[in-house]
Amino acid sequence: MTNPNRFLRTILFVLLAAACFVALPPSSRAIFASPLQDNGPQQGSGFLGAWCAQGNPNKHASVTSNGGGFLNLTNENGDTAAGALLSPTQVSAPQWQFVTGTLSGDGSQISWSNGTFWARCYNGGGGGGGHHRINLTGTWFAGGNRSKSCSIQQHHGNLSLQNEAGQGASGSFTDRRHITTNWNGANIGGTITNNGNRINWDNGTYWIRNVLYTQ
Repeated sequence: MTNPNRFLRTILFVLLAAACFVALPPSSRAIFASPLQDNGPQQGSGFLGAWCAQGNPNKHASVTSNGGGFLNLTNENGDTAAGALLSPTQVSAPQWQFVTGTLSGDGSQISWSNGTFWARCYNGGGGGGGHHRINLTGTWFAGGNRSKSCSIQQHHGNLSLQNEAGQGASGSFTDRRHITTNWNGANIGGTITNNGNRINWDNGTYWIRNVLYTQ
């Protein structure tokens, strides 16, 4: 159910912005014009497509163009909000408490100002070498223990990892099912299971993804 106070705040914000816009001389109005309206729908094309909330392939989100100078943002709960472009790489969603999203340089992730993120959803059968890799971006749990949260950020074949102790590492794919990581000089290899939800490490430990795992 929509929060009445939030709805009223949004309406007041829009009315105030409209009043300020009308009061401006024509020469100044261009400053506040929507980037999508000024430069065409291609301006926000980097945001368009299917996304996975928190990098989880079971949490589908999407961004589409509504053809009216704004984007339609749909989160993993099926809630849709209008998104206004602040720049080619930043979008604001007033209906979601004015949260802003920033598109990464390679277009693979939207980082939201509330601390969450959306990662590109790739289908394993797609064309192109990079799409054949499993997307490891997201939250993982050491030993399957939900109190031992870990994370992986994937940019093409390069990985940034953090373990349950907050220690960071860099890594990369050696092939589709194997990765190598460097933890402050210690190299540890990982084998990804067929379903992509578990990494078995060479040191005898393992991580499980934040989805239901079947042995």
